[in-house]
Amino acid sequence: MRRLFDLRIPNMLLAIRDRTRGWIAYVIVALLVVPFALFGLYNYIGNGGDSTVASVDGEDITRTQLDQAYRTRQNELRQMLGERFDPAMFDTDQLRREALQQLIDQQLLVNHARAQNLAVSDQQVANTIRNQSVFQVDGAFSVERYRDLLAQNNLTVERYEASVRQDLVLGLLRQAVERSTFTSDVELDRILALQGQRRELAWAALSQEDYRTDLNPQPTELREWYAEHTERFQIPEQVRLRYVLLDPARIAEQISVSEEAIEARYRARQADISESAEREVRHILIEVPAQADAERVEQARDQALVARERIEAGEAFAQVAQALSDDPGSANNGGMLGLIQPDDVVPRFADAAWALEPNTLSEPVRTDFGWHLIEVTDVRAQSLAPLAELRQSLRDEIALERAEREVFEQGNDLETLAFEYPNDLQPAAAELDLAVQESDWLSPTGAIEGALDDPAIQRQAFSDALLASRENSELIELEGGRYAVIRVVDYRPPQREAFADVREQVKTALIDEQAGERARADAMAIVEAVKDGEPLTEAAQSVAAATLNPSQWGERNDRALPAGVRETAFRLPAGDSATPRAAVARLADGWAAVVVTAVENADPSAVDAEQRNQLRESINRIDGQSAFRAVLASLREQADVRVFEERI
Repeated sequence: MRRLFDLRIPNMLLAIRDRTRGWIAYVIVALLVVPFALFGLYNYIGNGGDSTVASVDGEDITRTQLDQAYRTRQNELRQMLGERFDPAMFDTDQLRREALQQLIDQQLLVNHARAQNLAVSDQQVANTIRNQSVFQVDGAFSVERYRDLLAQNNLTVERYEASVRQDLVLGLLRQAVERSTFTSDVELDRILALQGQRRELAWAALSQEDYRTDLNPQPTELREWYAEHTERFQIPEQVRLRYVLLDPARIAEQISVSEEAIEARYRARQADISESAEREVRHILIEVPAQADAERVEQARDQALVARERIEAGEAFAQVAQALSDDPGSANNGGMLGLIQPDDVVPRFADAAWALEPNTLSEPVRTDFGWHLIEVTDVRAQSLAPLAELRQSLRDEIALERAEREVFEQGNDLETLAFEYPNDLQPAAAELDLAVQESDWLSPTGAIEGALDDPAIQRQAFSDALLASRENSELIELEGGRYAVIRVVDYRPPQREAFADVREQVKTALIDEQAGERARADAMAIVEAVKDGEPLTEAAQSVAAATLNPSQWGERNDRALPAGVRETAFRLPAGDSATPRAAVARLADGWAAVVVTAVENADPSAVDAEQRNQLRESINRIDGQSAFRAVLASLREQADVRVFEERI
């Protein structure tokens, strides 16, 4: 199906969503989605006195922009990894530098587009804005809604339209570069031949474990190896902190919640379940391109009305869908989407579907994809557990919401008091009835248990400013609606672990290294013997630890082959050679001698036209992206880029 079920909020907008509550969050997100497809949301952030972290040909990039870009990068990783996301896995400094580089690249493109006099017409800007569903009422652009939403989000019409214009220009620039590449038939045939190439290969594997048995490094060897690899045995810098913590979970325990409030929440939950009951839905889509003019939009609506008339005249919905729908994923199934929930589809589609009575046909409904005819064929109601079973969880939920509001208000007071008494947390703690707590020793990368288990704590605790001043930090926003202020009370610089403490680790590492060297030396000896004309079967017999894997045919992506063997075999020259094709490969548990005995290219003519076109498009896309990266690299070389390290 054409993305109807796959509309996700762009990663760069997650930071806004996460920090905004209620319906206004969705308005903001919807408002920003289209214009930021290429350039990002950073144009909308005011510079008001911000410190400059970098400049590109005199154009400043501010600390506020960098902070927002950093949060966006974190959210991208969080969405990518889901439950596996752990902030401690990622180096904070590296992420901030990646974010800064993205901002620099964006400014380079802006400057280049300006120098090339790239421009878009007022009509193109107007059409882009008119086609954004957030500004539409009943499928048509509303000037009043447009101005109201901009005002609600502190955006002027001029500023918003200038940013849309800029993003369209940057889109033209990228398209011009990426679409300049072309793959000829000759090149395509060569790629197809290589892509499907098969190789006959054999290998002799040597397990590193087989070479460990008689290794017993002497104390002198151990000390020498330790001295050469001290970077592997470093204790990172550490700090101890004093801190005060505002935790809504603690406050929630003290909040009294009335039975009336619990019952009201239960009734609301019942209503929500009724509204969000699954619905079996089918639709017909008449697609409208994103840049379509008003005439094209109306033509598509007329087509949707024709489809509706055919159904009302007695023609089967499924038959009309198969004939007219532009959604191939559902058209072949009579337009059927199956059971859906409101969050599964775009908001305007959901609003229309949930407003319909079962077995009734909607009027044409406009979304970003085009015009839809929607019919609900079934409603599956959900049930809610009895109030008695949910009373405690509803109580806790209400209490936590109230506590979060209270904590948010107290956070302002905590920030003010921590600033007024920079060398002492006790005045703030006494005023807000909080306890001054003290941490154990913490490291920049080590796991933190308890209340301070948050990457923002580590980032602040090891900042140059806090380590130097030993004063109270700024108010730190933590996960779970918590806030903290910290100060460093003790510090240990990085230091080398004593040899006596890591002697066994050193011994294990050295033995591993020596065993690996022995295995690799034997693998090399086998390879040299093969190159001298000896068959692999005989060469491998001379090494007791070698395990021979007989000749077999394998392909470039054959996962049945060990990764090291496969990669090495397909790196060897394919042409005829007087010297046998052989090389050493790294395995997960040792080394191998790999020999290629035959090469067979694929037949490009066996690939049908559709597959060829798909591959050509893929290659053109990859080449286009490479060309764009090359343009960026060239712009970097020519530009005056200054980065102020101390402000990052």
